[in-house]
Amino acid sequence: MRVRAPVALPLLFVSLVSGALWAQEREIPLEPGDPGLSHGPAFEVAGVRLSGFFVGSANYNSRIQMVPEFAGSAPVSSEPTRIDFRFDQFSIGAFKTFSSWLFAGASIEVERHGHRHSHGFDPAFGCPGTTTGPSAVPCIEQFGTEDIQTEISLHRFNVTAVAPIGNGLALSFGRFDTPFGYERHDAALNLTATTSELQRFGRPQSMTGLQAAYQFAPWLDAVAWVVNRWENETTEDPIEDNNRAKSVGGRIGVTPIQASQLLNLGIGGFWGPEQDDDNSHARWIVDADVTWSPASQLLFTGEFAYGGESNVSFRRRGIPFPADAVDGAEVHWYGLYGLVHYELLRWLGVSFRYSLFNDLDGARTGVSQVLQSFTIVPIVHLSRLIPELRPLGVTYARTRHPIDWVDLRLEYRLGRSDQPVFSDVAPGIPITEAAKTAHVVTAQLVVNY
Repeated sequence: MRVRAPVALPLLFVSLVSGALWAQEREIPLEPGDPGLSHGPAFEVAGVRLSGFFVGSANYNSRIQMVPEFAGSAPVSSEPTRIDFRFDQFSIGAFKTFSSWLFAGASIEVERHGHRHSHGFDPAFGCPGTTTGPSAVPCIEQFGTEDIQTEISLHRFNVTAVAPIGNGLALSFGRFDTPFGYERHDAALNLTATTSELQRFGRPQSMTGLQAAYQFAPWLDAVAWVVNRWENETTEDPIEDNNRAKSVGGRIGVTPIQASQLLNLGIGGFWGPEQDDDNSHARWIVDADVTWSPASQLLFTGEFAYGGESNVSFRRRGIPFPADAVDGAEVHWYGLYGLVHYELLRWLGVSFRYSLFNDLDGARTGVSQVLQSFTIVPIVHLSRLIPELRPLGVTYARTRHPIDWVDLRLEYRLGRSDQPVFSDVAPGIPITEAAKTAHVVTAQLVVNY
């Protein structure tokens, strides 16, 4: 039996590199032992397939972005002005096909990561009062003293049944990647070592709950979900809900060009109350994305999101970006990224990404600002230098571009803001001056197995 799987359906490939489950706009053979599920070497015991990835890197940061604690945090791949070697991630997943209509998978991730946010500091701590007038108290931001941590997480899982309704209605329970755009949390699923500002601040990255997907035609699919909450690594919230309300969303995908080329366009949204013990004030986004593979060596992809939230309150912010406290405000933001990737040689590719995030009211990053980044990444496909090694057999989400067994990514990223939000000051020291630019250099090794 062959089932046409929707673009965003978090089911297969069973041979996925990370346990982040997704399917492609194509016919997917589901029978155990089908050669379509067995590209390259694999480890399988009693019909359970094991696979995963690990990531190591060397990193240099000139400065770190300041993100006030109510808005989350910024990633710290290395301390400012230092070069650090890191073992970043290790993931292992188990996948089992029980029949043509029932299958499941789960993965565990061990991740060593650093995140840092800023606190407002004054003699009373917390920067109360106003920023102007005779009663003003000086308020100065400073980095928190959070340590780098190693965390073990129940990363992704799904139990999926395909009901015999029309072309097959796929019903899944689990924890999934939010199926907007191309970017994902896991390094193995991206063509860059870092993610865009939109992915970091502008939309949920993961979700836990129920999902339904349906393929109306080879060119039209839809997915919808009911989940606990907005999950994003910058805020490090647990997967359990923080109020009685649930979040809902969906995506409609159109694939007008297939075969040797692939063009996919999608539009969707996410809506739900996300504040503690508040079931009536919603956070929402509208998201549009596109991926286009006009040739085997060329890929274009992009995403745009516009969002808002009601009844938002947060503390006064201090020097170097002073602003009064916000209480019960209606806030909005929008962001986008565009990425082009080209394979110069069989073993060498290059990616360029531009990203913009406009935090109109300061609710997502803590500062009303326009953030931009320019990222260029030469990628050496080390495993392609081994002639007898077969391909991994899976591709990046909704593209024709294959994921390789071993990649070396050499990334340079220039971050810019129209506000002074980047600093190289040590944790716990008041930051009286900051810069509007930051440089990040990363050499990242990604190994899939």
